[in-house]
Amino acid sequence: MDPVQRIIDETKGSIPLDSLTAIAVRNHCSAEVVASFAVRDGLQVLAASLFAALEVGESEGEKPLACVRSRLVEMYRDLPPKCQTAVLIASGARLEEISEAAESEGLISIAAMLAEAEQEGEN
Repeated sequence: MDPVQRIIDETKGSIPLDSLTAIAVRNHCSAEVVASFAVRDGLQVLAASLFAALEVGESEGEKPLACVRSRLVEMYRDLPPKCQTAVLIASGARLEEISEAAESEGLISIAAMLAEAEQEGEN
């Protein structure tokens, strides 16, 4: 198993479920993104472990949707917590579902970003 994934799997139970770190994990963001959110969330041990594993180059390559998913987690912070788009992002839902919710809730920037990703074949 990939050492970075092992670190994430071993610490999942201690990551607060509503933290940006947990949302990044559920959205399958890259290890670098998870580590940066861990720093923001005050999870220094997790962040240090991930950065150390990344430094020795033992992680898998970045997933194609990592940038889109990372941006969604960033945008999540500015959404009303009970809106459908926020709930879907927090749960790591499919991008198509998030896009539909964003469009119906008038969240134009999220819908546009997801539409662009879909046009570029990142679906």
